[in-house]
Amino acid sequence: MRGILVDWLIEVHTRFRLLPETLFLAVNIVDRFLSAKIVELDKLQLVGVTAMFIAAKYEEVFSPGVQYFRSVADDGFTEEEILQAERYVLTTLNYNLSYPNPMNFLRRISKADQYDYETRTVAKYLLEISLLDHRFMGYAPSHVAAAAMYLSRMMLERGHWDADLVHYSDYTEEEVLPVFRLMIDYLARPVKHEAFFKKYASKKFMKASIHARQWAKRNASAHGVNIESTTHDDSR
Repeated sequence: MRGILVDWLIEVHTRFRLLPETLFLAVNIVDRFLSAKIVELDKLQLVGVTAMFIAAKYEEVFSPGVQYFRSVADDGFTEEEILQAERYVLTTLNYNLSYPNPMNFLRRISKADQYDYETRTVAKYLLEISLLDHRFMGYAPSHVAAAAMYLSRMMLERGHWDADLVHYSDYTEEEVLPVFRLMIDYLARPVKHEAFFKKYASKKFMKASIHARQWAKRNASAHGVNIESTTHDDSR
């Protein structure tokens, strides 16, 4: 259910045209809250929309009002319910929204290639995979950001993982490989998260989801990823 919720949050995030940092913070809030509280299934969407509401207030210069979040949830909750949930979530988290956002690490790594637009656009797509697939939870945001940049550069044939990239990422080529392979594994499998795929299939994002999946299917075995022999449920 977590994967379904996050896929919906990506749809909400896209509709409101919010910053990438807002999405990552919202999912972090959801995960931290769910690790502290048991939530009934019919309240899971309320947790998600509240997390996005909180994250937007924290990250955006102009954040959408509560009425927009009520509307995007198809009026399944009242504005007062969202505001009450906001207070409850923030209290549970001790009002601590500090979070090593992976977008910050990706921005730092981008210094090594003079902020190449195409590389960073594809890397953003790859970075968001970590929000949907529970297998990435065991890796630091900086590690996932490094792997996203590594795979993006490989797909776009941007050259080797050189000393500058090691310096700005703090990860060697050998260190990024486990996360890199997880990303390829996700990409080479059938689409499970439609909103996420559709978002990055647009021209705005260079049709990154389409091209990345095509690349992964062609190259998975060459990089030690055997999707036939392993199964996983990335929808949790």
